[in-house]
Amino acid sequence: MTAGAPAPEGRPILDPATGRVITRLPDTGERAVADAVARADRAFREHWADVPPARRSDLLRGLADLLRTEREEFTALERLNAGKPTARAEGEVDFAARVLDWFAAAALYPVGETHPTGPGMRTYTDRVPVGVCAAICPNNYPLLLAVWKIAAALAYGNTIVVKPAPETPLSIRRLVERAADVLPDGVLTAVYGGAGTGRLLCDHPAVGMVSFTGSTAAGREVARRCADGVKPVSLELGGKSPVVVFRDADLEAAARAVVTGFTGNTGQMCVAGTRLIVDRAVHAEFVDRVVELAGGLRVGPPADPGTDLGPLITRAAVERVVETVEEAAVRGAKVILPPGRSAVRPDPGGGFFVNPVVLDAAPPDCRAWREEIFGPVLSVASFGSDAEALALAHDTAYGLSASVWTSDAGRVERFSRALRAGMVWINTWGDTEETVSVSGLGQSGYGRELGLHAVEGYTRPRAVWVAHRAGG
Repeated sequence: MTAGAPAPEGRPILDPATGRVITRLPDTGERAVADAVARADRAFREHWADVPPARRSDLLRGLADLLRTEREEFTALERLNAGKPTARAEGEVDFAARVLDWFAAAALYPVGETHPTGPGMRTYTDRVPVGVCAAICPNNYPLLLAVWKIAAALAYGNTIVVKPAPETPLSIRRLVERAADVLPDGVLTAVYGGAGTGRLLCDHPAVGMVSFTGSTAAGREVARRCADGVKPVSLELGGKSPVVVFRDADLEAAARAVVTGFTGNTGQMCVAGTRLIVDRAVHAEFVDRVVELAGGLRVGPPADPGTDLGPLITRAAVERVVETVEEAAVRGAKVILPPGRSAVRPDPGGGFFVNPVVLDAAPPDCRAWREEIFGPVLSVASFGSDAEALALAHDTAYGLSASVWTSDAGRVERFSRALRAGMVWINTWGDTEETVSVSGLGQSGYGRELGLHAVEGYTRPRAVWVAHRAGG
């Protein structure tokens, strides 16, 4: 910067692959946040709540078509701003379009019941939109998870104000700008910034509900602030998900799933399978195979077609991974890097890259076993009985997801019934579809995303009694 030149305005938005500033985006101030909510409230009250479901359905399909038409542009923004390899970014744009299509159909599904009554009375229940929804979104899936919330809110007659994560606003900014050609004014708006902007949305009296995806600590604050206004919230929070592998499993398939589960999106997934709980009889050979497979993954620039794992989202995220691994080593864990890797951090320079790490015999009191790290770090423990395996799986305050690998049908049924997790995968990992509602248990949150049950968060049930004169 030249001496005497004014400082650049706005929050720097970085390319995590290089650490360089892409652009700057000012945080939305208090007055501008209030204006955005007022626009959304006005749009809801003046026209959107009365738009017929068939018309809302058409408009959502229009947004899906927009994503498909501009797939290359949205992919490029996710690659640049979120560090996603091209194939992953393309898949997420496609998934977002399917979610919009699904909720376009869901807008036409019947809701409510008619109750039996006597002559002169008709009694029914229905669902009404909550009004203005606020969506506070994370940095690991900037476009996709925002669209989960946008699609559900709009399908059921709400308007919505979206706040993307401060590190990754670019794809949502483009979506909102382009959606102005599809949706009426005020139906979909965005505000920008960090926790302060989110607090303004939670506190605003015209916001009818808040849908939040992020850390459990931040989710607690969202819930506390919304409680003051008796405001409903949907919280999709952290996880520390177990993958339980028995000796009778298809070990090759399980090993591949474990590697995908802890390295996918460079470990930046709330459902990441970061705790491997493996039968003691196959422990050594299974861990060796996991390490071997992880060694075949290429860490590198997102634009390179050969890249499997891009960067973490911030430099602070890299430091957190390094510190977690060092702390586990001090406590006695065996740190295993894939073949050919000599350090957790391959590039101490510009980009925010880390190598996959396996922590064998991770002690139960270390951060790597207990806390969500949001990086490609796998903690390993072994078991000798079904009861011990289940106890290790439940050795966490979280309850987002769990995966079990076994060929024993009885064990499949027992673990399916016993596991305390909102998503349970048996002999598979990570399956997610727009038609299936998902949520967590324990400190992983509450409220439903996707599927038919999403209606519960974005509407409120009513009971209606209509008296009329019996007879002719």
